[in-house]
Amino acid sequence: MKIAFASTDGRTINHKFGDNDDFKIWEIGPDKAAYYGDSNAITSNLHKDDRNSALARSVADCPIVCSVDISNVALAKIVAQNSFHLKTGTETTITEIIEKLQGVLRGNPPPWLKKAMAYREADEAAI
Repeated sequence: MKIAFASTDGRTINHKFGDNDDFKIWEIGPDKAAYYGDSNAITSNLHKDDRNSALARSVADCPIVCSVDISNVALAKIVAQNSFHLKTGTETTITEIIEKLQGVLRGNPPPWLKKAMAYREADEAAI
């Protein structure tokens, strides 16, 4: 499953969703995690709402998007594309969040995570 992290340095989640220009994408599973690449959205000349839309589209294939904070408008755009948002509230390392998610994946994931995983599996099967 792909996870998008709002990060300027590739090590920490250190940006708000709407203030970010690109996301660090990781592919994670219960026992493996690997850096997948960056997801860029060209947003420099866009109005705030259009910027949030462009950012959301840039991570549409990620069932989880993680940032320090997110506006309600941006959150609605993430939810509308069947993704979930994890808000850290403070700078947090990407590896810390990955390890926590892997622990949850190895156990009994909560309903929202099962739904995200099932939705993405259905999308991939259709391709």
